[in-house]
Amino acid sequence: MREVATRINVPFLDLSEQHRRIAPAIKAAIDEVISRSQFILGPAVEQFEKAFAEYNGVDHCVALNNGTTALQLALHACDIGPGDEVITTPHTWISTTWAISYVGAKPVYVDIDPESYNMDPKLVQQAITPRTKRFCRSIYMGRHASWLRSSRLPIKMASF
Repeated sequence: MREVATRINVPFLDLSEQHRRIAPAIKAAIDEVISRSQFILGPAVEQFEKAFAEYNGVDHCVALNNGTTALQLALHACDIGPGDEVITTPHTWISTTWAISYVGAKPVYVDIDPESYNMDPKLVQQAITPRTKRFCRSIYMGRHASWLRSSRLPIKMASF
């Protein structure tokens, strides 16, 4: 007798239940922004910045248009620019590389550790040159690189 396989469609991501519960609040917030016609800055952004700063226990928060800009500003804050190298992994979204390039620095890629899917610490160590200023990790699927806690690398991680 031959077995017949049954196909089961398991969605990659299903936010419908979460959305159903918060849909009225989302619609009300969107309607408020639209009714004021203040899509950039305005009271909704100011309210978000205050609430997010309070949630994180800090004095200030600056909302940005996207994650690429956030990475770029963080690199500027770390004084990274032309002639500098930033070690990162290609196992990330393209915004990491774009942000490094936008400040004039050179991305230097290291491969991942096959167990954690984060940058391999041995390869990070090997990639350091006199022009290396920082390394920019990418947390893959919530898996933090445990080696960072005990790392004695001669460079700092970009703090973002």
